[in-house]
Amino acid sequence: MGVIGGGVIGLAVARRLALQGREVFLIDKERFVGFHTSSRNSEVIHAGIHYPLGSLKARLCVRGRDALYAYCAERGVPHQRTGKLVVATREEELPALEHVRSSAAANGVELGWLDAGEVGALEPEVSAVRGLWSPLTGIVDSHSFMSALREDAERAGAVVVLGTPVLCGRVQDDGVELSLGGDEPARVSFRLVVNCAGLWAPDVARRLEGFPPDTVPPQRYAKAHYFVLSGRSPFRHLVYPV
Repeated sequence: MGVIGGGVIGLAVARRLALQGREVFLIDKERFVGFHTSSRNSEVIHAGIHYPLGSLKARLCVRGRDALYAYCAERGVPHQRTGKLVVATREEELPALEHVRSSAAANGVELGWLDAGEVGALEPEVSAVRGLWSPLTGIVDSHSFMSALREDAERAGAVVVLGTPVLCGRVQDDGVELSLGGDEPARVSFRLVVNCAGLWAPDVARRLEGFPPDTVPPQRYAKAHYFVLSGRSPFRHLVYPV
């Protein structure tokens, strides 16, 4: 089996398939695993608060949260169950805060109400009229997490092939043929291929001859800005505005 993409998802898929006894090749165009989105994010373990009721994302976030905490504890991956505050700084924001609480509860995630004094006791530098406390939110060292996934996959027999972009491919009756670039270009056939190329997954899918183009989702980009704080952080927990 072929897995395209060496980020968190690709590594996790390769690990699971290899542990099932399958022959697995993980292919990534970069020289390092997790070179893009998987190493450029907030590293937050989300509790499952904000997703639409009954959605696949809501269900998988809750299951994935518990599985991730268990895996990190088992493999010694640095992580911390910090908890998260969602705060309203003005009275007019309270209906939105209640909506967050009720939506989370509907998805099986219980949040605790905090008054202004309780918010201040947890975070003295935060000024808020009310807040919600999410005890199951945390953070994880994404690089250590990916290293553990890769170690598990390779120990189970998976082969990680880096610096090897997928140029194009063809869906055939008996599998998928991929044309690979890099230092040693090659054509390789797999019975099954899992496309875990992240932001480039739609582009990879469009390059596969015989793959139904109407099933390829459109790309939607969103940009986040991260800032580095010099000195010691004044906060002990994650703090989000409503």
